[in-house]
Amino acid sequence: MSGNFFDFHAKVNRPARRPAKPAAPTPPADAPAPLTITQLTTRIDQAVKSQLPDRLWIKGELSNYKAYESSGISYFTLKDAANCIDCVMFRREAARLNFTPQPGMELLAQGRVSIYGQKGKYQFYASSLQPLGQGALELAFQQLRKKLQEEGLFSSERKRPLPDYPLRVAILTSRATAALQDMLKVLRRYRWLRLMIYHVPVQGDGAGDKIALALDHLNRHDAQVGGVDVILLGRGGGSLEDLWAFNEEVVARAIAASQIPIVTGIGHEVDVSISDLVADYHAHTPTEAARVVVRHWEAAAKGVSMQLTRLRTALRRLIQQQQQWLGGIQRHEIFRRPTARVDQLRVSVDDRRRSLSAAMTQRLNRGQWRLRELGLKLDRCQPRTVMARQRQGIDALSHRLYRAWGSAHDRRTALLHRLDRLLNAIGPQQVLARGYSITLMKKDQSLVRSPSQLKPGDRLLTRFAKGEVQSTVDDSSQPGLFE
Repeated sequence: MSGNFFDFHAKVNRPARRPAKPAAPTPPADAPAPLTITQLTTRIDQAVKSQLPDRLWIKGELSNYKAYESSGISYFTLKDAANCIDCVMFRREAARLNFTPQPGMELLAQGRVSIYGQKGKYQFYASSLQPLGQGALELAFQQLRKKLQEEGLFSSERKRPLPDYPLRVAILTSRATAALQDMLKVLRRYRWLRLMIYHVPVQGDGAGDKIALALDHLNRHDAQVGGVDVILLGRGGGSLEDLWAFNEEVVARAIAASQIPIVTGIGHEVDVSISDLVADYHAHTPTEAARVVVRHWEAAAKGVSMQLTRLRTALRRLIQQQQQWLGGIQRHEIFRRPTARVDQLRVSVDDRRRSLSAAMTQRLNRGQWRLRELGLKLDRCQPRTVMARQRQGIDALSHRLYRAWGSAHDRRTALLHRLDRLLNAIGPQQVLARGYSITLMKKDQSLVRSPSQLKPGDRLLTRFAKGEVQSTVDDSSQPGLFE
């Protein structure tokens, strides 16, 4: 291999030559014109539709179920042991489902097969779904029951107590049902009840929504009709499909949100709906529901009769007690001898008058004695008397002070005379008078106490009793001045 590294690198990375494109084949002259993808897809779709009916049933296991809230379209797959097919259900058909599809369900689907050209595949467009092995309504019932039970809507702590003696009862049902007549037969026995019939359909499409709206309307506008104490929600028996309006979630939530207690009586004794489970009281039939509402009114007549009997007995006993009390008053001493009581009171008044007079006299005497005592104290405390006593005290103190001062002054004067004589005897002037002299330094008048203080040339001043002389130090070794 010759050449350097850079030549080798250029050869390795040199782009390879593209092979020349082969010439496009030319179709035979008698061949048909080619189809576009759209044309081919359209022919396949027509062929499928011509070979399959517009409505057919298929069954399979559900998987990959996904519902989009924005578009309302549901996408899922139905499969068997060997194959699968993609399925589509639009909002209108999905809204009619009474259950929530779950993965793994065995479903029976009705619909049509069509080609979806954008993806190049065929799809099944479902118009209805039914679970196999279990009815759709029964499945929907169990699913909703489980959901609401987990939310606590069936809990007894949430339910409202029924009024003992309701006066305003709203019956929410259809006017055409036998259940209405059954409830009215019970309620009309109590003529004081105010009954309000709220007509709603209890069967068919949209019945559940209308029942929920009626419950909401009653709660929001009950004050306009004088208030509603309890709501009776009922209808007669029927199949699960007939009673399905009372198994819808919207009705259950409207019952739970109601501020007015609700009693349900739906179907026969064996029928239990979602509304029954949420209601504040579940009666097995409409007739039983009406009896539950007036159960305390039924016992009220007996209660009133018993209370009336008790009241009569109590009044009779009270009258007898009052009669005995009045008889005792009539037999009292005051009614037999009324003047005796007056005389007794007169004596009592006279005694109290004497006691009062004596007490007043005693109180007056004590007051006079107290006044005299206070007068004496006042005389002793008059300013003239006080000033006279103070003046006497001041005079006595002045006399004592004067005597003490005179004595002290005489003693101090004698002491001063003695001290003066002593000072004159020992003073320097007396010493000089006895022949002594004092030598001072001329310049600062300091006393010369020793020859060591002097040096030649110092000027000295010598004082005598009479006069003074000046001198000059010539030799410090000379004897002292007085030697």
